[in-house]
Parts: sequence; structure tokens; C-alpha cells
Amino acid sequence: MWRSCKVWMLLVVLGACTNAQANICEARFFHNGGVIEIGGSGMLNVSAKLTFSQVKKTSVTVCQAQVNGIAKYALMSFLSGANDIDHVVSVNGNQTRVVNARPGKAADTAAFDGQLLGLFGFGAPIQAAGQKFAAQSYTLAVGDPKRGPTTPTGVRMGEKTVGAQQTIQTAVGKLQCWPVRYARSIDATTAQVQGMLLSIPSIPSQVTDWFCPSTNLVMKQEIEHSGQKSVIEVKVLR
Repeated sequence: MWRSCKVWMLLVVLGACTNAQANICEARFFHNGGVIEIGGSGMLNVSAKLTFSQVKKTSVTVCQAQVNGIAKYALMSFLSGANDIDHVVSVNGNQTRVVNARPGKAADTAAFDGQLLGLFGFGAPIQAAGQKFAAQSYTLAVGDPKRGPTTPTGVRMGEKTVGAQQTIQTAVGKLQCWPVRYARSIDATTAQVQGMLLSIPSIPSQVTDWFCPSTNLVMKQEIEHSGQKSVIEVKVLR
């Protein structure tokens, strides 16, 4: 499965804060006037603010929305940039489609199985500590398609294990949340960046998704790689 950096950034932003029990149609921000803002620090630095409009819901699993905003990212010292988001997101069950909404712009499109990628849920409700979710993998196109060819690289996520509930501080106060822990590995690859061919090493990491039942969202993701820690978390939610 392939997607450009711009589409990928939109998916990262949505995936960092989408719930584990329902799909994106039921997410707290998926309504007219909805806003989701996230921020991050460390090895993987992501910040974004997205607004939702023209929301249409046929059912809890079929919906569509116009998404606007900006997303900025930096991966260690290898890749960085900012993307304007002006896309239509369409969901039909586990199948999600993202299309560039700007007239006259080249088609910037991705279609994928949200359950396979693990971006829009763990596949089943969290019920107890010790619960496990199956390993997953997908392919990401690395690089900026406007500046040169993109390069495929594999992303693998190991079996996920739910830990005991803990109280954590979130953007909406202290909440009881489930930590979902797993290993994630990004294969070594190369990428065209500003006319230069850069070698990107493999990036193994340990990830914890903090799913909070009261918001029905993953409110924070913690990533550790070679002793370095990154955090991506929801800053604004309405």
C-alpha cells in the first residue's frame, strides 16, 4: 500500500489520536466545526491542527468530511517539512479513502484498510490488561514526490499487549487510560531530499499508545528509540 508524504502526514495525524473501539466516523472531532490539534517532541516531531466541515454520516461506519489544516513533521535529521491539508476523507467500514480537494491540483489519493494499518483502531474493544492484538505491517513511500521519486520502505508493528490502567494527564484533564505496548520497526531505505540521495537507517522502536475510555481516543503516543523518547499527544479536542 502506497501513499505520498502529504497523505501520509494526514493519516499519521488522524491515526495518532483515533479511538480504539469505534472507527473514525465516531471520533469526537468528526463533526462540523470539529477540531483536533496534536503536538510532538523528540525523534519523531509532529505538530498539526485539523478542522472538519461538510461532514456526512450515513451510519457509524460510513461517513465523509472535508479536512483542512497544516501538518509539520521532522524525523531525526533526515526528513522534515510542512504540508497544507485540504482533503476529503471518505470512510466505508475499514476502507478509508483520502483525496486532494483542491481544484486543478494533481490527484493526491490513497485508499487503504484502516484495520490493517492499525491507524483507526486496534480491531476490537479493550476489555482487560493482558489482552493482545495481532501484528501488522504496511509500506510507506518516503520522500517528496514534487522533488523526485519516492522510495518504498516497510513498517512493521509487533503484537500489541494491553497493560494495567493508569491515570495520566491529558488535554482534558487526568484520565484513566489503557497503555497498549508494541515494537515497531521501519526498514532502512534511501530518499531523495532537495536533490540529494540520503540513506535512512532502520529505526526500531518501542511504542505505547494511551487509550482513554472516557474520550474513546488514543490521547498520547510514546515512542522510544535507542534511548531517545518522542511523544505525540492531543493538545486540543473539540
